[in-house]
Amino acid sequence: MAKSRLREPSTYAGLGAILLGLGQIFDINEAPAVAETVTSMAPALITGNWLSALVIALGSAAVFMREKK
Repeated sequence: MAKSRLREPSTYAGLGAILLGLGQIFDINEAPAVAETVTSMAPALITGNWLSALVIALGSAAVFMREKK
């Protein structure tokens, strides 16, 4: 049953909303970008295209990584 929930777009919309809410509560400036990333990965995850979802996630993670000084 839980696996079928991963194929529903509302699951990822809800997850994005939860992340956005947590960002507001804990004053995390990057929360809107993280929530947007989760919702943009939803179509790839719903269709089972895990590679595209992974590329989106890694590309987004690179935005938040600091450069070495």
